[in-house]
Amino acid sequence: MDLNLRCPECAKEHTFRDLLPFRSECEACAADLHVCLTCRFYDRYVENQCREDAADHVSAKDRRNLCEYWKPRALDEGEDDEAAKAKAKLAALFGGPPPSPSSSSSSGAAEGATAGERAADEAKRKLEALFKKP
Repeated sequence: MDLNLRCPECAKEHTFRDLLPFRSECEACAADLHVCLTCRFYDRYVENQCREDAADHVSAKDRRNLCEYWKPRALDEGEDDEAAKAKAKLAALFGGPPPSPSSSSSSGAAEGATAGERAADEAKRKLEALFKKP
């Protein structure tokens, strides 16, 4: 079984056969690969930044470790995906358009701000109508 992993430093994709040796390093930048940042249990918002309760505490999340619970994070799984899902939920809650992928052009940013302002105005109007005195 092939194991696909993305380097936490340079984002280069690596493929390993079966297991990832804990001393593995990125070929491009020499960063450690068997680290908390590449583990599916890593979550910066929970205690010890690990969702595996039985795992030992690791202080340096970007350095190699001997954690026996380490499992590779899927390439399509990540914090950006979580943020995009949260933004989509907020847009649905307030009736705004779903967020588009960010672009580097300034015109795209201006259009996104205008749509966001319209959504905020609409949400405010609905809120005022809800609490309007009869």
